[in-house]
Amino acid sequence: MIKNIVFDMGNVLILFYPEKMMSTILSDKDEIDAIVTHFYNTVEYREVDRGTMTYAQMLDVIKDNLPEHLVALLKELYVDNCFVANHMPPFPEMYELVARLKENGYKVYLLSNATSQFHEYKDKIPVMSLMDGILISADCKLLKPEREIYETLFEKFSLDPAECVFIDDVEENIQGGIACGMDGIVFSPSFESVSVLEDKLKQKGVKI
Repeated sequence: MIKNIVFDMGNVLILFYPEKMMSTILSDKDEIDAIVTHFYNTVEYREVDRGTMTYAQMLDVIKDNLPEHLVALLKELYVDNCFVANHMPPFPEMYELVARLKENGYKVYLLSNATSQFHEYKDKIPVMSLMDGILISADCKLLKPEREIYETLFEKFSLDPAECVFIDDVEENIQGGIACGMDGIVFSPSFESVSVLEDKLKQKGVKI
């Protein structure tokens, strides 16, 4: 029986698309593509999520891969400010779903690959106030889909994986959870109606 619903954050509870985020700052597609390739889609970016590298350290490593003015821009956005706080809008319909799940007696948790900056902007995401527990990668120095991060979630909140279903927009992350005994659903409100997720949860016996 499912008792716990575990949610990813980016592209599940809030929007996270680097191209869209950077298009609010830059108009040159080549510059946006360069930032996506050499900043977001890098090993170093994942290490910032892991909490083993800061944005400042990351930029020092990748600075030769980008024009100087783009490095300066990224420093202003990510080192001097918390850019993501204002460029990752919540999905209101997901808040409504989480609230209904809580009303129906389910525990809800967050499991996200996220930097330590999360603690600066989490209060701007209304759904976070509903969470019974939060585990982000930077706090435990682990990343999805590493087995240890799921095991840490279960241990930290005394969860039986057989009583959990995990919702994430990345198939690989869902498979990591399944390998640890937790059911899962690949879903993002960017591509499907929340009603699709509701139907999939109902099929697993979850009361909506």
